[in-house]
Amino acid sequence: MANKEENKLEIISVITTFYNAEKFIFNAINSVNQQIIEGFDFEYVIVDDKSPDNSRAIVEAFIEKNVPEDRKAKWKIYEPEENLGCGGARKFGIDHAIGDYFMFLDADDYYMHTNFMINAYHTITKENADVVEYGVMFNQPNGQQINNTASQKYVIENNPSLAEIALFKDNLIKFNVWSKIYKRWVVESYPYSTVRTYEDVRTIPVWISNAHKIVIMPTAEINYRAASGSIIRTDMVQTRLGTITAITELFPRFKDDYNVLKAMYGRAMVDLEALLHNHSSNDPGFNEMSRLNTIMLSYLYPDKYKEMTYNIDLEQEAAAKAQETENKPTEE
Repeated sequence: MANKEENKLEIISVITTFYNAEKFIFNAINSVNQQIIEGFDFEYVIVDDKSPDNSRAIVEAFIEKNVPEDRKAKWKIYEPEENLGCGGARKFGIDHAIGDYFMFLDADDYYMHTNFMINAYHTITKENADVVEYGVMFNQPNGQQINNTASQKYVIENNPSLAEIALFKDNLIKFNVWSKIYKRWVVESYPYSTVRTYEDVRTIPVWISNAHKIVIMPTAEINYRAASGSIIRTDMVQTRLGTITAITELFPRFKDDYNVLKAMYGRAMVDLEALLHNHSSNDPGFNEMSRLNTIMLSYLYPDKYKEMTYNIDLEQEAAAKAQETENKPTEE
């Protein structure tokens, strides 16, 4: 990492990764180019995750034609040796960023207001916060817009348990990596997950837990486009199973905080209920979800969880033996 000279302005690193984003990336990078930069410096780290489409050409042409000369050097395109997936590409971008603060922007989203970065910088510095959360305008494939924003300003200080409950239960803090500004040390406190699915769910709870002060602002700043072809829209089983898996993986980290475990379990059950609504335990993925449920309950109720669940392995073993007996030839 490069060391900044003393008396230099603090730097915000904005990180965007792209893969097959040619339809939308112009809006994303244009919203960064329009930001007011006063009282701080910035760099724009753009990661080309071996994208096979025309995204990179669009970015390069945009930089050449639209970015002011005094800002061009701050726009930096990096490309890994192989496709890393969303999580790996973000970590790759983090590893190449030099900022004192970090912001993220997906290639198919955009910042709604030109003063977002300057307001985010002023808020995190004046509040001496480690993380500042902002609202999101969700745009659904059917054209519906949902403003997911806190009703008022909230401050959570030196209370990681309350922060996790705000994340898992109250929805005041979002799992989205891109709805926040972070101090550098928070981002470096835990490596961004390189698992190719639900990487935010595996990372954000840890960053939030590590932060000493979190400020939640009541303004929507990011326009989020829900992709109609994403796994979240096309494979409900894998979506719900993936979220529950990511949450279950975090249970050992928060095993000493019963209230947080309850909030995490409640959030996981939202996904299980959504999958099983009007369905039965014969649905695909149910056994795996039951296994994950047993793991979570073993942390919540270590002395009683076996009474609250059934052993899926034994059930499957019994069924296999029954099938084997049924198929066994009858001796004459």
